[in-house]
Amino acid sequence: MRVHDNLMLEVVEKLLALQDRDQRLRNVRMELQAVPNEIASNEKLISDAASRLEASKSRAKTIEVEKKSLAVEADAKRDQINRYKTQQLQTRKNEEYSALAHEIEAAEKLITAIEDKELVLMEEAESLAPAITEAEKNFTSEKSRLNERIVMLKEKSANLTTRITDLEKDRTTATQGIEEELMERYDRLFQTKNARAVVPVEHDVCSGCHMKVTAQTTIALRADKELVSCPQCGRILHLPL
Repeated sequence: MRVHDNLMLEVVEKLLALQDRDQRLRNVRMELQAVPNEIASNEKLISDAASRLEASKSRAKTIEVEKKSLAVEADAKRDQINRYKTQQLQTRKNEEYSALAHEIEAAEKLITAIEDKELVLMEEAESLAPAITEAEKNFTSEKSRLNERIVMLKEKSANLTTRITDLEKDRTTATQGIEEELMERYDRLFQTKNARAVVPVEHDVCSGCHMKVTAQTTIALRADKELVSCPQCGRILHLPL
């Protein structure tokens, strides 16, 4: 720090140096806080992709189960038709023969409907097969990419944690020579004034709240005999360095 004849300017410079470290520390901490959400977001992307792939595979399995069920149902109807035809050969009653013929016709219509359903399922299965193969390929690639991203984010977290430790040491050094009461005042302003506790006055305007300061405030700043606060926002003011 440069040595000045003006004591208040030295104090302001110490506060500005501290504020610079605090702002960097705040930014790094915020960046670190965002990492877990980024990791969770990437993990969710993997989970969602896996769920979509599993849904496609599950549908393929369901189709096979439905096809087998329909095949069993169709075979049962065919067996039923054969029984009806045997009964027709055995009966001598026209009414019974006609009733059996009606049952055979109804069963044959059901078989046709079943076969239509089987055809639809077969077509769906044929279209699903290449889609599942492509989905598996894409999932493997995307999962690998996202896992790499997660690894990078974890490394970033470790690096940011180290950076915070270093900045905290720098901050401790920067607080040396600042009175306790002033530190409490500065800390309070830093927390409540969006990380800008010490701001310059430019063209008679506080650069913190952007309100015009009084003439007495400007005179007090130029006199450099005490720390001056903005009458509007309470921030510690200084003339442009």
